[in-house]
Amino acid sequence: MGNGSFQVSWTSPRDLPTGSDRPTITGDGLAFGAPTVEADGRTVTALVTADRAPLPAELDVVLSGDRLDEAGFDPSTGTADDAMPPRITRELDAPDPGRPGPYDVVSSDYDWDPVKLPGMPEPIEMVGHVVEPAPGEATGPRPLVLFLHGRHSVCYNPTDPDDFADGWPCQAPMEEIPSHLGYDYVQQLLASQGYATVSVRVNGINAQDDRLADGGADARAAIVQEHLDGWVDLAAAHQVDLDKVVLVGHSRGGEGVDRASIQIRTSAPYRIAGQVLLAPTDFAWHTAPYVPTVTVLPYCDGDVYDLQGQRFTDVARGMAPDDTSLKSSVMAMGTNHNFFNTEWTPATAVAPSWDDWGGDRDETCGTRHPGRLKPWQQRAVGKAYVAGAVRLFTGEGEYTPMYDGSPVTVDSIGDAEVLTHAIGGGRSLRRPGNEARPTLTTGDADARLCTGISSGSGSFAICGRRNRDWVTPHWATGGEPVPTRQFLEFAWQESGAAGGLRFAAPLDLSSDRLELRTIADPTYADPDVQVRISDSAGGSALLDPEPGTGPTPMPEVAWATKLWATAVVVDARDATGVDLTDITSVELVAGTPRGRVWVADLAAAPEEVAAVPDRRLPQVRIGNVRIDEGAGGIKVARVPFDIVGNVTRAGRFAVFTAGQQRGQVQRLVVDVAPGQTSGSIPVEYNADRQFGHDQQTLIALWPLQGIATDDYLGQLLVVDDDPAPDVDIDVTRRVREGGTIEITVTLEGATGVGTEVLARAVRGEGEDLRGVDVPRAWLEDHSDARHPQRPLWRTRTFVYDQVSPRRGTVTLRIPVRRDGVREGTEFLSVLVATGIGERARYRIKVLDRD
Repeated sequence: MGNGSFQVSWTSPRDLPTGSDRPTITGDGLAFGAPTVEADGRTVTALVTADRAPLPAELDVVLSGDRLDEAGFDPSTGTADDAMPPRITRELDAPDPGRPGPYDVVSSDYDWDPVKLPGMPEPIEMVGHVVEPAPGEATGPRPLVLFLHGRHSVCYNPTDPDDFADGWPCQAPMEEIPSHLGYDYVQQLLASQGYATVSVRVNGINAQDDRLADGGADARAAIVQEHLDGWVDLAAAHQVDLDKVVLVGHSRGGEGVDRASIQIRTSAPYRIAGQVLLAPTDFAWHTAPYVPTVTVLPYCDGDVYDLQGQRFTDVARGMAPDDTSLKSSVMAMGTNHNFFNTEWTPATAVAPSWDDWGGDRDETCGTRHPGRLKPWQQRAVGKAYVAGAVRLFTGEGEYTPMYDGSPVTVDSIGDAEVLTHAIGGGRSLRRPGNEARPTLTTGDADARLCTGISSGSGSFAICGRRNRDWVTPHWATGGEPVPTRQFLEFAWQESGAAGGLRFAAPLDLSSDRLELRTIADPTYADPDVQVRISDSAGGSALLDPEPGTGPTPMPEVAWATKLWATAVVVDARDATGVDLTDITSVELVAGTPRGRVWVADLAAAPEEVAAVPDRRLPQVRIGNVRIDEGAGGIKVARVPFDIVGNVTRAGRFAVFTAGQQRGQVQRLVVDVAPGQTSGSIPVEYNADRQFGHDQQTLIALWPLQGIATDDYLGQLLVVDDDPAPDVDIDVTRRVREGGTIEITVTLEGATGVGTEVLARAVRGEGEDLRGVDVPRAWLEDHSDARHPQRPLWRTRTFVYDQVSPRRGTVTLRIPVRRDGVREGTEFLSVLVATGIGERARYRIKVLDRD
């Protein structure tokens, strides 16, 4: 693109798989815009800002943790010690949500008129699968649970298991994959418990979202709202209470329902009471303030490999000071991405399906490993935690312990291991940074603040330093243009060492329990810690965490060990010698000789989840701008943003631009004032009088505080309006064997960019020059040298170079051998093309010298 902005592409030798994660181009120290996949289904493209054009060897193309441009599957070998320590749990003191309820159920389907959406050439189907209590069942008003499936293959051939297609609509003999039927097992359970449910199909989006920078999240949100709009007319007949709508999204469907929760205003004829996100994507780093959210993370997710759904919890941490909605993360050990949907699971799907985990079958997460759940066991976990969340969101607070870090289990999930933590819900939170600073350590230990970044760098300023193979859901990957957070890193080398956080404002634990979201370093033995709380007068108490809630290292998996925070829970109410209303510091005291943990935050958590205000944050939406370059040197364009909703208090969002001129990367924070309805993002560009490329700058917005982001990706396109230089092409029209054909291209006029020149052999008339007529070494560099007896045009022979702005001219050379064979005149036809549109064909005569 010029001016320090480069468009990089990589083409796969085969079609890219259809899944929820998206292929991403990466490179150390480089900043990339959102990737897209071209219409061929094989080519990944992204805009990168750099001082020079990056070399192919400096880049990788990564999909689901695997480098596609490198041979082999990265997460495939060995593990040091994959055993999790046994964890003490207790039974939930409430009816098991994974067990069927007392009501008979009925099923039905609807097929409404398709809907046309922006960016989608073909309309999207409006199909729903309804499972609900039978009409005569006295359930009272029934909350509605809407399911949205994720991104999967669209069409299949029932007679050929290897024949898939993602064209839309499906053409005979292809049939649609009924992904929306894959949650019927949860729908049946919920309907038996008194809920109305509908699962909607979005194959039309899955077939058309490759070129959308947001991965189709906005389109999925639109379809959710279209279905809910339709249910306004159906609600009375189905006894549905639209004041209690719960959204359940799987995979990209998770990001889609969260986007819908952000967009749906409190004035809508339905109210989102909560959402459950199963193995979701979150390309936008979004979260839905004031919407209770449970995010289920499968430890063995082979598709959304980085467990980016953790962002739905973490991003919410500082978004709105009065947001009391619970944000819970559920780590489901031994579960994968696909098997929450029966239509993505072998043996239960009508179309061919697969296990998304691609590692060694005998290692952690492999299908033969004892810690890996069978499909039916994974569905049991899915049923219990979806149904428990639905019941929690619709008023049954006794299900809170399933999601807040308490060491509870339910009988219906058997021996499955599930870990949880939460923020929100009325917690009084303290975050490392300005709210909480490190205490002085005692013993051989170190406590420091670090930035939540994972990188190969050895800098002690970042938490995930020298990390090459850990998956870090709480931390950004080095080079990601996103806001970061601070963590407390506590490392010790002797038992009894202590370190922690001192608060700017005291914490009240007189009626609330203490929770610390704590990441354990799996390279050390299982940490054994106590917790010391202290007040401002110097009083302190040393307490044990609740059994089953100590820092828990995750199982080690090559390239896939997760650094994920478990909840350390402490009940301080019986502590003596300390003022529980005035806790000014919390420290961890080591009970093992060595170890390291990172504390994400800590909180005083009430026994009951607080009520959630019926409000939504205003949303910022960025636009696109296209302007002519003009002249005058460095100029500033302004890309507008609009704000939907009322800004009643100051808000902030972060801005990142990729493709900035002169190799600069722009990061800035935008403050939004009360009453503000619009604004703009300044972007510099170079307005010169030289012919060049269009200048493209991509803009991404990330939410910080007081305002949500909706349409978060924008663009400035500066169209070059300078005249193209004249092109003079001088070609040797006649040469003898042993000589050289020269093609000289000269640009006459001001240009600021290099221009590609390609000369390609094409089919001509008469005796064509063949591979044996040029030197073998030259042929190997410029052609397919396997068949030298063929004419050069048949072996795709070409010669390429670039006219630099400084030289203004370039000469392409084709050497001709003197073969010592007496023969007639031969000919070579070439097509010469330049990067500015010139194309000309020439016929060259080659005379025999023997």
